[in-house]
Amino acid sequence: MDKEIFEVEVSNGSSEGYKTATVLKMPCTQAELRDTLQKARVQDVETCENELTNIRYPGIDRSMIGLDVDLSELNLLAIRLSMLSEDEREGLRGLLQAELAQHSAPIPLPRLINLTFNTDNFSLMPRVFSDKDLGVFLYKNGEFFPELITVIDSAGQGTDLQDVLLTEFGRRHRLAEGGVFTRQGYLKPGTDFKEVYRKGEMSCFSRPSAPVVLEVRKGFSDGSSYDNDKTAILNLPASDADIWRAAGEVDAASPDECAFRCIGCEIPALRDAVDNAIDQEGSIELANEFAKNLAQQEKSWHEVDWIKYKALLSVAGHPSLQDAIQLMHGLDDYDLRPEIAETWDYAGLVLREKYPDLPEVLFQTPQAAQVGQRMLEERHAAITDYGLLRRKDGEHLPAFQLKQKEAPAWGGMEMT
Repeated sequence: MDKEIFEVEVSNGSSEGYKTATVLKMPCTQAELRDTLQKARVQDVETCENELTNIRYPGIDRSMIGLDVDLSELNLLAIRLSMLSEDEREGLRGLLQAELAQHSAPIPLPRLINLTFNTDNFSLMPRVFSDKDLGVFLYKNGEFFPELITVIDSAGQGTDLQDVLLTEFGRRHRLAEGGVFTRQGYLKPGTDFKEVYRKGEMSCFSRPSAPVVLEVRKGFSDGSSYDNDKTAILNLPASDADIWRAAGEVDAASPDECAFRCIGCEIPALRDAVDNAIDQEGSIELANEFAKNLAQQEKSWHEVDWIKYKALLSVAGHPSLQDAIQLMHGLDDYDLRPEIAETWDYAGLVLREKYPDLPEVLFQTPQAAQVGQRMLEERHAAITDYGLLRRKDGEHLPAFQLKQKEAPAWGGMEMT
């Protein structure tokens, strides 16, 4: 997902959780959320600690959201915010003001989510920016009780007393109906509030997952221009019928007229590799083959296998999609130690195999970190975001690099 709304640091809450704390950008896919939990050594969203470190949305701040929130709900809120139009964003801004005028922060996430479905549920009085303006508006439109109008009339037109009365009556009216003054005028929340989301009903918003998800548009593959604004979703692996259906949804005569972009992958780190393969091949054939392999592994791999595969990809440098397929095989040749997150942890692991009684404090020094780094290099091991990875036979880990090919006329770098 392209538009970043929130940045969250996720940790496991242990005394050494700082070692594996991981930053997650939202909105994110379920695969990206799962990947973050794996890096942070967390079992699920219910057992992690999290802290909002950045918010990129006007009108929303940390005090509104609170601390250590439900990550799935926070992600749903980010998805909803990223979908709002300019008018809807302005409506939400006013509704948030009204919400805070009636209740103290933080606002429960289910309420915030539902506010995004109610951005037109209000009435607006333009050019009404103060209690006096509101009082004058109500007075001129005959919206006071007759006895109040009589009192205001008796104060004398344009007198200080009349101004005071209009201001006070405007203030009381505002407080009674929970209205607020916004940049566009006086906003009064509507009464037809739609409660689309209820806590715990996340499944009603999630679409079926797939090993690889592509966005399909009609136009050039490089995205420089498109023939229309239509988009379709293509889940891989896909049959020929699925691919032609997606092409039809964007009014393309055939898949050859379509541009494809990866918007979701079970292995988030390979999204760029999927796009590169599509660009270089001029088709989605290799991406589809990769997705078929992932779908096959879903039947046999356990979570530890997925994590080991991600760790292997992370040390491999710049694997192509074909390389990534090859690396799926032979995972039993590698050893992954999730508890080893820093170089000094590795120094402790190696030295304690020979000297088990060495004190812990010995390994909490810069020197221990340097020793651990040297040991990693000597033993051809690597510390990844998922833990220590090494071959069981002590040989080198695989590595792929960016190589310069003959540059096209416009220049550039290609991966091999």
